[in-house]
Parts: sequence; C-alpha cells; structure tokens
Amino acid sequence: MVRHKYTPGLLLTVLLFHVAPLFAQTVQQSAQKSGEEIHVTADSLKVEEKGAKIEAKGNVELRRQEMILKADELRLNRETQQTEAKGKVSVDDPKWKMKGEALQFNLEQETGTIDQGEIFLETGHLSMSGKRLQKLPGQAYHIEEGFFTTCLCDSGPPTWKVSADEIDLRREGEAILRGGTFYIMDVPVLYLPYAYFPLRTERQTGFLFPRFGSSNREGFKFEQPFFWAISKSSDATFGVDVESRARVGLFGELRTILSRDARGEIDLSYFNEGLRKNESRTVGDRTIADQDIPKNRWSVFATHRQTSPLGWKTYSDISAFSDDLFLRDIDAFILTSPRALELRINRYASSRFGLLQNWSDMQLQGEWAFYQDFIQQDKRTLQKTPQILFKGRRVLGETPLEFRWRAEGVNYLRREGADGLRLDLRPELFLPFQVFPYFLGSWDVALRETAYHLYDRNHDQDEGVFDRNHGRQLVELRGKVGTSLGRVYNLDGSYLQKMKHVLEPEVSYLFIPRVRDRDIPIFDGTDRINRRNLLTFALTNRLWGKFSQEPLGVPEDRDVEMVTSPTPGDIREMGNLRLALSYDIDKERKGGDSLSDLDMNLRLTPMDYLALGFDTGLNPGPWQVSQAAVLFSLLDPRPLARRVLDRDFMRPNQLDLSYRFIRRDSLAELADNANLTTLSDERLLSRNILGQLSANALFHVTDHLLFVYNANYNARDGRFTSNKGGIKILSQCECWTLSFTLNRSTNPDKTSFKFTFDLLGLSSQNREMFK
Repeated sequence: MVRHKYTPGLLLTVLLFHVAPLFAQTVQQSAQKSGEEIHVTADSLKVEEKGAKIEAKGNVELRRQEMILKADELRLNRETQQTEAKGKVSVDDPKWKMKGEALQFNLEQETGTIDQGEIFLETGHLSMSGKRLQKLPGQAYHIEEGFFTTCLCDSGPPTWKVSADEIDLRREGEAILRGGTFYIMDVPVLYLPYAYFPLRTERQTGFLFPRFGSSNREGFKFEQPFFWAISKSSDATFGVDVESRARVGLFGELRTILSRDARGEIDLSYFNEGLRKNESRTVGDRTIADQDIPKNRWSVFATHRQTSPLGWKTYSDISAFSDDLFLRDIDAFILTSPRALELRINRYASSRFGLLQNWSDMQLQGEWAFYQDFIQQDKRTLQKTPQILFKGRRVLGETPLEFRWRAEGVNYLRREGADGLRLDLRPELFLPFQVFPYFLGSWDVALRETAYHLYDRNHDQDEGVFDRNHGRQLVELRGKVGTSLGRVYNLDGSYLQKMKHVLEPEVSYLFIPRVRDRDIPIFDGTDRINRRNLLTFALTNRLWGKFSQEPLGVPEDRDVEMVTSPTPGDIREMGNLRLALSYDIDKERKGGDSLSDLDMNLRLTPMDYLALGFDTGLNPGPWQVSQAAVLFSLLDPRPLARRVLDRDFMRPNQLDLSYRFIRRDSLAELADNANLTTLSDERLLSRNILGQLSANALFHVTDHLLFVYNANYNARDGRFTSNKGGIKILSQCECWTLSFTLNRSTNPDKTSFKFTFDLLGLSSQNREMFK
C-alpha cells in the first residue's frame, strides 16, 4: 500500500493511478509474504518491477508496525526487506531510536549499519554514537570510534561517558571496550586499553558502587559489594565491610532457582570486633540476659522451597546469630532485607524445617522449629523438635453434617525447665443450617484430648514437680446464627456509579467446661484453657462501590506510568465497620463484670490511594480505651511524569502514619516490644505499656530531589526510639544519584551517617531507601 501527499510530484502521482490495480495486488502479496504491511509516504515516489522496488525522495516516511523511518531519500526492496536511506535519517521504535546520515537496514531482521550515527536504547537509557554503527540481531551493536553513556542531557556534555576505538555491546548487556577513555564532563580521567562494563539495570556481573558512612560509635564505614551473575537462574553478592572503630567483616548472598519447583537463598556474614573499645557501652538495654559482645560475630539467613514429583513440599527458613545484640548493633549491606529489619524489633529469631502434603480435603505437615531468645537466656527457651500436624474434613454421606479432625504432636525440648511430648487430638462434628430464608448458622461440637509425657518434670522452683504422664479432656460447643441485609443506591456519577450498603448481624455462643489443668506445665496457650460460657454479639457494616467503565486520567504517553491501574467496571469494598461484644453468663451469675471489651474495627478505602484504619478495645465499665491502633495511608494518585532508572524516583509521594496504644493491665506486659526497655521501677508500673507513633514519608521535592523520612516515637517515655531521614539527588541528566541518610537510634544509643553514590545503568545497586 502506498499513500501520497499533494506535492510538486503530482505528475508521478497521476501516473500511479493507472497502475494502481496491479500495484495494489503486488503490495498485498508482498505483505503476506513478509507478514507485515509497509506504508510509505514521500514528495515523490517511483515504483519498479510491479511494486517490488520503491524509490522515494523528499520528506520520506516509512512505517512498519510501530517502527517509523524518516529520511530525505529511500530505496526499498520489498522482497528482501532491504532498505537504503540517506540524508537526515531517523528510526523511531518503542525499544530503540537511531539517527544518522546514511543507513543500510533490513526491516525483517532489524539489522544494518549507519554512518555518523546515534542509537538510543529505552531499556537502560543507553545512548551510543560513532563514526560507524552496526546493529546486529537482537539488541547487539558494534561501534567504531564512538562512545556510550546513560546520561540524558538536553544540552552540554554528559556527566560521564566512555569513548573507545571499538565498542561491542552484546545482547546480554555487556560492553567490551578497546582503546577506551572514561570522561567526566568531557574531561578524560581514566585510560582503558581494554575494559568490560555491565550496562543494564538487570543482573550483570561486576563491582557495585561502594557505600560510605560514619557513626559516633563505629567511626568511618566502608562497604564494597561485588555482584556475580552465575547463570540465568543463579546469582550471588559478596563484599567487605570496614568500620574504623568497631569491626572488619565479610558477607555473601547466594540465590538460585533450580527449577520451577525448587528455589533457595543463603546469606552469610562474619565480623571481627578487634577494632572495638569499651564494647559494654554499646548495650542500650540492660535487661537483656546475655550482654556479652564476642570478638567473632556471625549471622546466617537461609530459605528454600521445593516440591517433589509426588506433591510433597519441603521448606526451610533459618535465622541464626552469634549473639543477642547482633541485629541491633550491626547495620551492613546483607542486613537490610525486610526479614532482617523485622527481626530487629522481635523478641525471637526462629528457624524451621518442614515438609507438607496436601490432598483434596486433608493436610499433613511436619516441622522442626528452633528459637533464639534475644531477651532471656536461651537455656529456658522451648524448641519444637518436631511438630506433626494432621488435619482434614469429610462430608458424611448425603447429609450436610461434616466431620473435621485435627491431631497435633509436639516434642518440646529445653536445657532447663519442664519439657516433653504433647499430643493434642480434636475430632469435631460441624452442622450448617438455615433458619427461614435469610438466617444462616451452624453448630459444632468437639471433643479434645491433650496427653503429656514429661522428660524433666521441674517446671519452676515455685511450682514443684509435675506427674510424668498426664492427660486433660475437654468438650467445646459452638454455635452461631446471622443474616445479611443489603441495599443498592444508584448514584450515576462520572466516577462512582453505584453504592451498596450491607448489614451483617451475628450472634455466636461458646461453651467450655471447667477442667483441672494446674498439674500440667505451660508450654504455650494450649496448656491453659479457662471455662467459657459466652454469648458474642457482632454487627458488621460493609460499603461496596461500583466505579465507572471509563478509566480516569490515563495518559497516552507510553513513558508515563500510572500509580494505580483503574479497572473498567471495578467493584470493590470501600469500607467496613465491625462491632463485637461478649457477655459472660457465668460472671453475671456471680455478680462479676460480665461484659468484655467492645471491639471496634474500622477500615475505609474510599479511593484506591487512600486507606484509614482504626482498631480499639473499649472497656464498658469505666469506658476506658484498653488498646487502640490507628492507621492513615495516602498515596499520590497523580501519574509519574517520566520513567527513570532509579527505583526511589519511580515511587509516588507517600505518607503513612500509625499510632498504637496499650493500657497497662495484668496481661499487657506480654505486648512489650523487645527493643523497648522493660519497666523495672515499681513507680512506673502504673504507666501504660505502649504509646507509639510511627511515621513513614516519601516526597518528591522536585523532579531531581527526593526526601524520605521514617521515625518511631515512644509517647510513654517522651522520646524517639528511632529517627531516620534522608535525601536523594538525581542528576539533571538522570544518570547518577547521590543519597545522604542520617539515623538516630536509642537501643543501642547511636547516631550514624551514610553516603551512597550510584551511576545508574552502570553497576548500580539501585536499592530503595528505608524499605
């Protein structure tokens, strides 16, 4: 197919009408042969050999799929797909762009050569230019007397570039240089007779940029990581960590995916504390049982998941440390994963090994679990070695009656205190029913047998000696009935079309008789079950919304990313409120406090970028709040202006605020954060356990300046437990970032400063700040 503009070459246009039928047939056959249509427009066109060859001059434009080629002159062989273009040649493709004076190109294979040309790759923002450029199959190139950079500078020299006599860019994203020079602002700073560079932001072997920092306790900090792309399914990171007044260490990470059903990861670190002085000053929490800081310190993180051909799944998650203060004291490259950050505020580090098998309605699981206690001595910590769980369900015949079962066996071990075997059997009959058309409910009764065989019967010095073999029998009765009422409101809005309000009232009952369990040890919550005779009343309100079919505010520019992706005709829950209150029949008979706390749970998501949450327990006696949690989360819904290589600059503005409160009572101390100092002073026992305000914010000050902040404030003690802030600078050419972070912590009492520099697209770490 040929399209014509009204041009001075009108005579040629008129002549083409006489051969149009023949020419149209030729084009169609050629298109079927190549599989793609080609459209050409120009000031003048010349067609030869029944449309097989085309010559075009003046404002030439060739279109093939999403590729557009422009030039002053063009020669095209439709049979071979070979193209020759001259004069202000440009090629625009979604994945790459090219400019030059002359071009020889094969449209089918997308290979060719260009003289005095430039090439830009969208992936990695890589710009290349040279005296002669050759495009090979795939994204592979050979450049003579050229240079490359990832800087996108509108004017002036790029921040950095590498020139060379010859450059080979392979499809894997590796650049081989011969006779090269590294430039900063057009100033040569390093001669590279032969060099290798990883140029993609994906996995490439090479040194990552070092990290620098400083703190009032550890002194100057230097980290140098090295990334090894072993294969397409395996990679590793190794590095060295030096802190001038504390330690020298090594760390390594290995990640592998053996197959679709097998993957694993292991992270190791070793630190020598020979540079440290007065290590006892590091300990911020004197309630920790083991306050010793050894000279040699290490950590192990490991995980694996594997599924056998028979359906058996094996898994492991390992977290082990040389001492209880390791995570609080050391902040290294390898310890910035979400799992490590979570363990910093936990009381325990757990390691587990297990296997799992699922059938249609049954499950068998075996697990070995080990715990490292960061607060108390490990010799009193219970270890589950092993734990076996078998549970399932089966419908009895054609009846609605369902038989359920759960059998659990645990072997508890510890060096001091009672330990032994425990077997917990719980068969259950479950019967769903319907009362009238709108009321649904269920009844279930469960028999429970818990048997013990103790190894060490001395549980505690104050509790005496338990029987070696003991058992406990229970009966559990449960029932509930509820309904659901709803109404739909037609709003016919441009954004929100319909809204549905659903009301779900529910009444449930639980009965457990009193049993004698004082003569058995306490391993966990299964060992103490008090008598229950409770009625619970609950009311849930749900608000659903149906949104417009047309997505709002979707940009046409392919380089603009949406923060959220609206779905046409999206139906989602906009909010829910649940109220629950329990009534204790036994306590009412004895004249005691028969009402539980009023639990209120509120969730609001009026927009997919705004979330509000509120959970609280309200004591109806004195009408006091016993515990509360508040959450506010806001995500900037505006589309991001452009795509850059740095992850933080691709994150939208975000603000998260949360508050947690726990009033002191007989059980509240169990909710203490392991990293908060335990209140040992009797004068402080009347104070609340927890009142913590947390904030997390990310804000784009400008297109090239980012502010990140994260803090936890202990309102009970009137101090920050952690306070961390940072800024990140993106160069005007968008090819390097500079970040500064300042962290102030109270446990241990330390102020630290970190500095990170990355050349984007060139062995960049590109890790997100505070995430």
